[in-house]
Amino acid sequence: MAKVLLVTDIFPPQIGGPATFIDRLAHSLAMRDHNVSVVCSSPQGHDASDAARPFTVRRVSFASRERYEVMVRLRLALEMSRHRLIFVNGLERYVAQVNQIVRSPFVLKIVGDTVWETARNRGMTHLSIDDFQTDGPSHVKFAADLRARKRCVDAARHIVVPSEYLRRLVEGWGVARERITVIRNGTTSPVTGAVVRPRSSQRLRALFVGRLTNWKGVETLLLAARDLEALDVEIVGDGPMWPHFVELSAQLGLTDRVLFRGRLSAEGVKDAMARAHVLVLTSLYEGLSHTVLEASAAGLPCIVSDRGGNEEVVKDERNGLVVPAQNVDRLAHALGRLATDDVFRCGLAAAALDTVRAFDLADTVTRTEHLLLDESARRFQGDSVRSVRSNAKSALEKA
Repeated sequence: MAKVLLVTDIFPPQIGGPATFIDRLAHSLAMRDHNVSVVCSSPQGHDASDAARPFTVRRVSFASRERYEVMVRLRLALEMSRHRLIFVNGLERYVAQVNQIVRSPFVLKIVGDTVWETARNRGMTHLSIDDFQTDGPSHVKFAADLRARKRCVDAARHIVVPSEYLRRLVEGWGVARERITVIRNGTTSPVTGAVVRPRSSQRLRALFVGRLTNWKGVETLLLAARDLEALDVEIVGDGPMWPHFVELSAQLGLTDRVLFRGRLSAEGVKDAMARAHVLVLTSLYEGLSHTVLEASAAGLPCIVSDRGGNEEVVKDERNGLVVPAQNVDRLAHALGRLATDDVFRCGLAAAALDTVRAFDLADTVTRTEHLLLDESARRFQGDSVRSVRSNAKSALEKA
């Protein structure tokens, strides 16, 4: 049995890829007899759902920002000093700061470029994530944020990324290849009882699940839906662009065909996938989308953009469709094709169910567990060598 600390910025009942992943990882490690603790940010200091979990959850409430800034550092310092196996999937800037004092080696999972995401969400850049990496003016404008990112990466003992795309991205930050391991995201595949069902109506139901930001491709989906009369759209999630997308939907005359569901529970998302005929995720960037894996495991074909790690899961016209990001015409054509050819849609869905078996959660957990244990062993060996050298040096000095 090992003591394992998992650190994340979001955790259930909040939704999102890191929240789902850390909860599943914690459950799996606990079932393997590890003593697991989770530190997370939360709207409140306690949640009733934690009582049923086979591991400890330490929530730091962000209800008061001033108090949060103090308490999150204190909580991290306390827990990091107690654990030898530490896996960080969020709050990395706080972890890097605290680690200057507690000196506890940790493994860092990187799922994107938080500097770019923040800049995009605040309207401070219109560049794609790839163009942002080499844009000189951006590097000057966001120099402080880039330095903070480098401190986080340098502080980590090892880096985990979920896709080859992200490995190349992180290498571009100056991280040596040997410090990076690709461990793909996994899901329970396929969903129990998932089958490919032919459409029972003439209308195609498209689903989007994700945070409503200016780079997730929601506006592209709405514009594509404008001229597809046989298409209904369900949008699950919330975020800063919610009012804009609702207004855009009204301006396009889609109020009766687009349903904004807001944030749903995990079960609510599963129900939405069961109602849908296709998942659409034509974002400007994805590391390796949990949503695409979940939809595939539920028997849904996916239409995704040709960005990030999407094409490491979805192969065009084999198990889904790939379209250029922000290309309204190509997305409309893809949706129209699925609306008029249900045999083709069902074929893609069946292939997606087969594909997702290769993204098994048990394999993700096993590889993560082994990496943590290996890094802990290397640390112990390093400590032992340093101890021997120190003792030898003391003996020589005394002689």
